[in-house]
Amino acid sequence: MIFVYLLGNLALVAAQTSPVWLADVAVPTANVVRRVPRIADVKAGPIDWHFPLDRNTYPSPLKQPPSDHPEVQAVMKQLDWARVPPIEPRKVTNWTLDIKNYDTKRDPDCWWSSTTCRQPKLAYLPADIYMCPDVGVWGLNYDDGPFKIRVADHKDKPYEQPRFYNYLVEKAKQQKATLFFVGSNVISFPEAAQRALNDGHTICSHTWSHPQMTTLSNEEVVAQFYWTQKAIKQVLGITPKCWRPPYGDVDDRIRAVAWQMGMRTFLWDQDSNDWNMPGTAGLGKITPDVVDSYFQKWVVARQKDQDKEHGHITLQHENSNSTVAMSEKWLPILQKNFKVMPIHQCLNDPQPYWEQQWVYPTLDHPVVEDNDSNKAPEVTSKGIRRVIPELILVVPIILPLIV
Repeated sequence: MIFVYLLGNLALVAAQTSPVWLADVAVPTANVVRRVPRIADVKAGPIDWHFPLDRNTYPSPLKQPPSDHPEVQAVMKQLDWARVPPIEPRKVTNWTLDIKNYDTKRDPDCWWSSTTCRQPKLAYLPADIYMCPDVGVWGLNYDDGPFKIRVADHKDKPYEQPRFYNYLVEKAKQQKATLFFVGSNVISFPEAAQRALNDGHTICSHTWSHPQMTTLSNEEVVAQFYWTQKAIKQVLGITPKCWRPPYGDVDDRIRAVAWQMGMRTFLWDQDSNDWNMPGTAGLGKITPDVVDSYFQKWVVARQKDQDKEHGHITLQHENSNSTVAMSEKWLPILQKNFKVMPIHQCLNDPQPYWEQQWVYPTLDHPVVEDNDSNKAPEVTSKGIRRVIPELILVVPIILPLIV
């Protein structure tokens, strides 16, 4: 249940609560760190592919999970469906969303795929995160991981993890990033997911099978979120508060379900289009030179002091030889021209998970000194408002109104 408080003309929404349906999920007792690791403890090296996990307890990878599963139905009963707008699932033909009959002028559903809307029309939903507020900051992030080839002799084998994670440790000098993990990949390659967490990266959800979310029924949406949440909790022992819709396809119905399931929507303000190079799921419609030109344009704009509005969250991927090679090529250049950091760090948010012992560095607190699991660094409300202007504020005031 969500309480909305009235204060003058402002509606302030109470904070989310940790997803109760994950309370009984067994977390790993070994293989993963229990808090943000010290830099000195993060080393490059091979991955030991021997984490015990019963994959038979999960749906088939990369397919829509069944919505009639008892665990999914139990979550359905926990949600307040009166607060989810009755938006019909979108139509799609050959992977193309049908937007011709949508009212783009009014944009009643804040449908990103049609209008790139990022400010929900529902008052209780926060704005989507899509950029770093401070000029000159690059919120480094990668979708679709953890990347590992399912066929032993695949040509991309040399590019699978831990190649890129080792690169971030060694050649990129302990660079940290935000990683939006696909639930199917977490279950298929749990050791790679654990390596990412152990290296100090921030983990967020990217659904179970990477569908266009607005095309799904409410039950199917919950199934996508739930199985990804459970996979991440069982493999990594964390519950992310962040998720990114595949293809950016989100509207207020999907946002409302995600919010009640403990997650805020993260998008981007720049698209590298690396997903559309040869060797990727985008079927290679553009050449690497085109992607190079985007990065070059962004770097030159920064060098000429023409990039003055805000920092950036640029869409990139770790899902093929093309995307990994492109990231390795441009990251050193980005590091020379931007302050490169994970998204939550640029947002000044130290706790991206519901588990309180996880305290990451922020702009205001770039070093977590003692990393005490019982103590989080103090982040003032002034500091939060400075870097997350749309962050919902929760205050102890009277006149509660349940809506």
